[in-house]
Parts: sequence; structure tokens; C-alpha cells
Amino acid sequence: MEERRGDKRLPIGIKISISNLYKEDTNTIMDLDLNVEVIDISSKGIGFISKCILPVGYYFIANIELAPELPQIITDVRVIRSAAIDKENYRYGCEFVSISPSVRQMLDEFAASL
Repeated sequence: MEERRGDKRLPIGIKISISNLYKEDTNTIMDLDLNVEVIDISSKGIGFISKCILPVGYYFIANIELAPELPQIITDVRVIRSAAIDKENYRYGCEFVSISPSVRQMLDEFAASL
């Protein structure tokens, strides 16, 4: 996937769960119970791989644990792009919608420690 993110992407291998997708106009897709593999993270968003087709423009709440010693990041995320990898897997690019300056700083410090 072409680099579009303004910040450096950090390779990471963590799992998150998506249970609901929603859109600003109150369209909601409930009870997905979808586990995805986050493959990279930056202070502006995440990239992940999923076997499920997710609609671009929808949001979900992400609960991200970078490391056991760091606080979890809980934030709204918007799906901004998708691409098929093969017949079963899709790669997604997402942006953080509401991330605090302290969480942004934590991500920057995490990047510096790698």
C-alpha cells in the first residue's frame, strides 16, 4: 500500500477486536465480533488486516495495548481506505479521530524506544 500517512509507521503485531461499526448519520453495524491484526501504527492512525470486508467511512472504537507497561489507548477510529491482498484478506488504513496530545506523545515515545 502506498505511504499516505504523515507520521512514520511503526510495525507492530497486536490484535484488536471490532464489535460495532457506525457512521455519523447513525447507520450502525452491530455484533461483528471481528478480530483483526494491527500491522502498523503511527500517531495519526493504524493499518490492519482482516478477512472481513469493512465499509470505508465507518468508525469503530479501538482499544489498543502497545505494551503491558503502557496504558491502553481507547479512541474512535475511521476506516479511510481498503485494498484486497488476496481472495481472503483485506488491508485497511484508518485514522484516529479523537486522540489526546498525551496519547500522541506516548506514541511518539514508544516509536523512539523501538
